[in-house]
Formats: sequence, structure tokens, C-alpha cells
Amino acid sequence: MELTQLSGFSDDERVKILLLNLFPSGMTETAAAEVAKILQLNIYNTNHFTVVGPAEWNAEIRDQDPTLADCHDIACGAKIGKLFHADKVLVGTLHSEIMLNEKNEEESSLVLSLRMVDTRTNITNFSDEVQFTDLQMHDELFRMAARISDNTLLVGKVLNIKASGITLNFGRAQGIKTGQQLVISRRTSVKASAVANTEETIFQNIALAEVVQVSDLSAEAVIVQKISSVASGDQLQTYIDKEKLIRLISQTRKELDTQKRLKPKKRVIRLEQKVGKVSTDYSKWSYGYRQTKEEHDRWLISTAGAGGATILFLSGVIELNGALSVLPWIAGAGTIYSGIRYIHFRDLMNELSTEGRSNGFISSSLSPKASGWQLNTAPKGFLISWVKRF
Repeated sequence: MELTQLSGFSDDERVKILLLNLFPSGMTETAAAEVAKILQLNIYNTNHFTVVGPAEWNAEIRDQDPTLADCHDIACGAKIGKLFHADKVLVGTLHSEIMLNEKNEEESSLVLSLRMVDTRTNITNFSDEVQFTDLQMHDELFRMAARISDNTLLVGKVLNIKASGITLNFGRAQGIKTGQQLVISRRTSVKASAVANTEETIFQNIALAEVVQVSDLSAEAVIVQKISSVASGDQLQTYIDKEKLIRLISQTRKELDTQKRLKPKKRVIRLEQKVGKVSTDYSKWSYGYRQTKEEHDRWLISTAGAGGATILFLSGVIELNGALSVLPWIAGAGTIYSGIRYIHFRDLMNELSTEGRSNGFISSSLSPKASGWQLNTAPKGFLISWVKRF
């Protein structure tokens, strides 16, 4: 049986549902089979599913394994679903019951209980129950089919990419409306499955989109978040049910945020050359070192001069009246700016000295730590000192 390809599903991207025989109670199997046919037609008309009913799969399964024929419970239904490569299996019970109508009169009715099970995980994805009379049957089964569709993951694909967004392969007929949110994923790998020698496709979520325009069988959407560029053929997923859609979008948003944080940052390497910083040629390094030393000394003198002027103005030795009262502020600003420039060139000289020593261009006596004037920061200003090294 593993080598036999049993199928009756349409070859498209719709969800494949295998509908089992409804288990009758207080009624004939023939009547239950008629209700199952109406339910199958309504589920198919949602444009969300391709459905194989009891009449179709029984005809194929009897030749393979007669013990699985006329199955109506989930134990054998899961086996049949895997043989037919179905995505979901619908199992249900149907029994008659007396109900009171609007005139408070007793009337015969039917109660249908349904459960939809995932064939891969054996987890119940949706369950529902409805009570109806013969006159209400078509309307109630139509509403039940719509609820099944709303609570089942809708899967589609990206048809093409535009500058303004993307085009989807489902639309108003599948329940899509403006503002609908979608998860976009891309196939990353294929791994072997233990079920009937099949293969399972692995997808990675790459983006979120929002529908902005809807037609009958297609829709236009814009990308609202992504970790990778979207391409034609990428998979789309969404729920019509609001509660399930919110959970799907929230979980995907967290996943995308995590992937974005874990993605290694690209470090830009600038190829522009700074004077004497990366060159191993002595003449170029020496020229850069001299230029930097001149700037270092110039800003050292400027800082010392501006600092001295600031102290002089603030001491009150020179009376400052009128427009001259702003001189302490100007001198103070000059001291701060000169100090910042001095520290910059001091750090640059340290780098050049380290490079020069590593390449053998200079000895330690030529470094900025040699004897001479030095300016260092202090808690309340700058400290100027003459240092002699032996």
C-alpha cells in the first residue's frame, strides 16, 4: 500500500480534506450519507478545500484494504488520510433529536458534531456542532462549512512582484478582505517523512504583508515587515478567523524580530586612506607623523593660551564692562574646543607611534610619552606640566 498512490484530490494548492462516513444514531446510514454529500459540497464551495468524500475513497480503498472500508472513526480515518496524502480528516456523528420550534411545538431535528484532525500531527484543529431541521439543513451546513474554512490555515503563493507591492493568488472568493494580514514564507529544504515514503517541505517565515486591494480570485498587498526580499512563488499563509490570525501574526512578528537581531551585522570597510595610518612605507609614515605632531603642538598651545585667558578674565584683574563682558565666555568656549582637538591629535599620535614602533620606524624616545610639555584633563579643568623622562 505504501507504493500505491491513492488520490482523488484536485492538483492545486488547496487544503486536502478527507471526509469520513458520518456515524448515524437513530437514523439510517443512507440518510447520514446524504447529509455527508451536502456537507462535502458546501465545504468544496468555500474555494478553500479540495474534498474527497466517502463515495470516492471507499471505491479505491476496498481493493487495497477492505478492513478500512466504511470507516467512520478517527483511528482508521487517520490511516486512510495518510494513504490519500490528505492534510485533514473530518470525522463526525449524526443523530436525531426532538426540538421545540418557534411555535413551541415538538419537531424532529438532526444534530451534527464534527471534528477536523491534522493527519500529520493527529491534533484536532477544529470542532463544531450544529442542530437543524430538514428545511434548515442547507443553510446550517453552509454556515458550518464557512466556519471550517475560517478556522483553517489558508495557503497560497505570491504571483508576481511590483514596485508597489505583491499580487496574491487568492481573493474575495476565499474570504480575503482589505486589511487582511499575511505571513510570507520561503521553502528552505526538503526532508524525508516517515509517512508512506513521502517528503516534507520546510519553510522559513521571511515577511509580513497587508492586503490593500481585493478582487474575486486575487489580491494586492504591501510588505510591512521583512528579513529577506520577497520573490514570486513564495508561500502565503493567513487565517480568516480573527483570533487565530492575531496569534499567527504575533508569533511570526516575534520570530522575524528574533531573526533580525541574530543576523550578523555587515561591517563596512572604508578604503579611504588616512595620512600615515596604514602605510608601511617609512617616508609616508614619517610625513604623517610630522603633520600630526605639528597639529598636536598647535592645539596644545591654543588650549593653554585660551585656558590662561579664561582664568585671567574670571579673576577680575581686568575689568570687563559692556560688550567686553562676553570675553570670558568666548575664552572658555575656545578652551573647550582647543582641548577636544588636542585630545584628538594626541590619540592619533599614540596610534601612529604604536605603528611606528611595530614597524621599527621609531624608538620609544620619539613617542608622545617622551620629555616635554603635556596637557592632561583634571576634575576642574586642564593640567599643564613639563615632564622629563630619563
